[in-house]
Amino acid sequence: MKKWIIGLCLLLLIVLGFSVNVYYQSTKPINKAESLAKKKAKEKANLVSMDKFYLYNGKESYYIAVGKQKNGENIAVWIPEKNGERVTIEKMSDGLSKQDAINKLKEKETPKKILGSRLGMLNNEPVWEISYLDQSSRLNYAYIYFLKSSNKTPYMIYNI
Repeated sequence: MKKWIIGLCLLLLIVLGFSVNVYYQSTKPINKAESLAKKKAKEKANLVSMDKFYLYNGKESYYIAVGKQKNGENIAVWIPEKNGERVTIEKMSDGLSKQDAINKLKEKETPKKILGSRLGMLNNEPVWEISYLDQSSRLNYAYIYFLKSSNKTPYMIYNI
């Protein structure tokens, strides 16, 4: 009986070790992207602290760093994965907050459940990408333009 318990404990340790390794290996690319975004945002936009990080995959992949500059200004920095020299910098005060973007979506649609939201880039313009389920539980995406000065209507992808 003692051998069974030792064998079971050993098996559990092996499974646990394997699971931890799989998790670590799967998060490595995201952690690398985040540290690259932090470095580029400090270099290109004088970011002193990074509060949020978004990874956006559209036609192009972007790393988005949100944080503060030395003067205390909150900014967002969009860094293209392939051409990290061509960054877009916007003051958060010039753009919609996450909640404002969700409210704009709710003006047009009646989502059953908001699945997630992240900053992204659509045709070289900063956007909020919001994924949601409609009343029929179908997946939809809304792209709400980030800048308050933009009067463009949201770009919608329905029934995925």
